[in-house]
Amino acid sequence: MTRKLGGLGSRWWAQGLNMQEREELPCCASYHGAVISDLPLHPQLLRAVDELGFTEPTAVQAEAIPVALTGRDLIVCSKTGSGKTAAFLLPTLNLMLDHDAPKSGTRVLILLPTRELALQTRRTFDAMARYTQIKCGLIMGGEAFNHQAATLRKNPEVIIATPGRLVEHIEKGTPDFRDLEVLVLDEADRMLDMGFAIDMETIARACRTQRQTLLFSATLSHKGMPGITRMLRDPESITIDEHRQGHDSITQQVVLADDVKHKEKLVMALLAKEQAPRSMVFCNTRKGCQALGTALKAQKLRVDFIHGELSQSERKQVMNRFRSGQIGILVATDVAARGLDIEGITLVINFNVAQSGDDHVHRIGRTGRAGQVGKAITLVSSNEWNQMSSIERYLKLRFEHRKVPGLQASYRGPVKLKKSGKAAGSKKTKARRSQKKTAQPKKSGGEIGYKPLKR
Repeated sequence: MTRKLGGLGSRWWAQGLNMQEREELPCCASYHGAVISDLPLHPQLLRAVDELGFTEPTAVQAEAIPVALTGRDLIVCSKTGSGKTAAFLLPTLNLMLDHDAPKSGTRVLILLPTRELALQTRRTFDAMARYTQIKCGLIMGGEAFNHQAATLRKNPEVIIATPGRLVEHIEKGTPDFRDLEVLVLDEADRMLDMGFAIDMETIARACRTQRQTLLFSATLSHKGMPGITRMLRDPESITIDEHRQGHDSITQQVVLADDVKHKEKLVMALLAKEQAPRSMVFCNTRKGCQALGTALKAQKLRVDFIHGELSQSERKQVMNRFRSGQIGILVATDVAARGLDIEGITLVINFNVAQSGDDHVHRIGRTGRAGQVGKAITLVSSNEWNQMSSIERYLKLRFEHRKVPGLQASYRGPVKLKKSGKAAGSKKTKARRSQKKTAQPKKSGGEIGYKPLKR
């Protein structure tokens, strides 16, 4: 019997890896339907993969690994949770095993958007490289700068880093990338979203020109993507399950709501109804995240919250409690949740409608990973209907509407809808707005004491 990447087994737990880390560990092949032995991988890698017990690749692994093994630059577009980490780690490790190391300098640099994702990738690396002598250094914010500088001076063969902190070290002249053979840009769209475009360019300029560059992203439509792809030389492009197409394993529902207090009651009712062992609730603001987390705690629920203004140590404590099962509900903002891949999340609730289609995709991508099923429920008030409709158009689907017994909203949706699905405004309202506009006094250059109205 073949086993897809993400299957469970006692050996996984013995290694102390979470579900996402297990999902990202390899089970790859050169072609769809083939097995790992078909790949020209080094015996030390084959041994590690074989002991993990997986034989069937994910689509992105089957397509990307053979190309990466040729040394060619590569752009891969594949949705979150598709197994991209193994798709770049396996060929990269194989390169280092098949070719002698240079006299000095780091050979492989892997850039990721968040600390959490960097830590996860490091643990995955350790599992895959367990029978090799390849050493890896971790460079990210929130950790001792001097300790990291000492790590860089040792020139580890592989560096896993977040852009902001690595640029700080580059400015100090510590890293040695003169011998760099491979640059990996993982979750490139997220790095662009988080404002790392200039940092990525700075890092690329610090690396050896004659290198292989591997770019992985959930979408290639980001406006900043052309600037990043210029770092690559004649790349081959692979698109598999682009984020707008995927998530067939996730049931997406909408529940209408009246106001914040009504939404709080809905969240509590939905959590009780779904009985999910692990759930995430997304809010658009830090204030809203903290308020909802406090309200749920008052109901004696095992909950905590995470947002961008928490310190790194506080974030670590919350995530450790969530991973260990001490808490079963995590309330988070989009920024804080970037790159969080936690095992066993079966329910995502959007307390607020996401501010963009991409943000919505990243949110719901916390569940339904690697073939597992999940559910995403979005609470929609009257002033959020049009944004919800825009997300539906972006994803080219319609969400299932759901009612919660005893908590049905007074708001029943727009009276009239446009073809786009957005609410149709009344002509009377538009006429009143026009009258107000014409009734406002006009500013005159010669009018003494004129002050515009403050809004």
